[in-house]
Amino acid sequence: MQHPHRLIALAAVAAALSLAGPAAAREVSLYVTVEKDGKLIGGLTEKNFRLYEDGESRPFRLAEPETPASIALLVEYSRASWPYFNDILRSIEGFFEEAPEGHWYALATFSNDLNVRVDFTKLRGRISQAFTDLPPPMWSEINTYDAVYEMLDRMSRLKGRRVLIVIGSGLDTMSSHTLGDVKRMAERANVVVYGVGVGSMFRGMWEPYLTTTARMDLTMAQAFFQMLADRTGGDAWFPRFEAAFRDVMEGIMQSLAFQYRIVYDSQVPEDGKFHKIRLEAFQVTDDRRIDFRVRVRQGWRR
Repeated sequence: MQHPHRLIALAAVAAALSLAGPAAAREVSLYVTVEKDGKLIGGLTEKNFRLYEDGESRPFRLAEPETPASIALLVEYSRASWPYFNDILRSIEGFFEEAPEGHWYALATFSNDLNVRVDFTKLRGRISQAFTDLPPPMWSEINTYDAVYEMLDRMSRLKGRRVLIVIGSGLDTMSSHTLGDVKRMAERANVVVYGVGVGSMFRGMWEPYLTTTARMDLTMAQAFFQMLADRTGGDAWFPRFEAAFRDVMEGIMQSLAFQYRIVYDSQVPEDGKFHKIRLEAFQVTDDRRIDFRVRVRQGWRR
């Protein structure tokens, strides 16, 4: 979004820009994982991919994903989280068991506000200690939309490969940002989001007693994580047992290890609209094409 005091100047040159032709292309990176029957596929080359932007074929090249990556943990930490706090704790433990050395890591928590507990560091022990030393939460709000929006905004300004892991219920109580705001930010920021939905077992225990409104809230919470994953090329998990949260973190780190990076010149104009991306991944064996499942962001908004 342009700063307000520049709007008059931009309006004055709008006609000239329209006559000059389409907006200049910008080089962007797509971060992609490829699967077949639940198994991650590595070793593919450029001939195994086809890329389309707004239905038009785009030339591209494969490049190594940037290392180190910037990986942030965003953790729900509210009084309202205590019924499923063990899920959160198991997720954090799994993260420290599975996260490899060498990347940049950060920790932020949220309830009514976002709190960056540890800025990006390669010392994972600092993050572990910071989480252990957290005081009891003071607030009962779960402002998920505000926290995710702000983290995406902050991380969009970083260079290289950026990953946000959101650990929480997906519920939202009183955020100033709407679901649509978060969706549009996810479409603009080149940040891959992985959602870890906690509280599934707790919800299952109380499901027979939930009102229709409560059921709708829980459905929306799960859909929120899935939307973030689909829009950014990440993934979303909703384990039903505490022990499974460690496995989720292993799955996230394996996905990052198998990521492809596709670099191309995007032709998306700065019109504020959403422009779709379609990426095909396949292998031809004995004149037979085998298609793979691709996890990649659904498009761009500029």
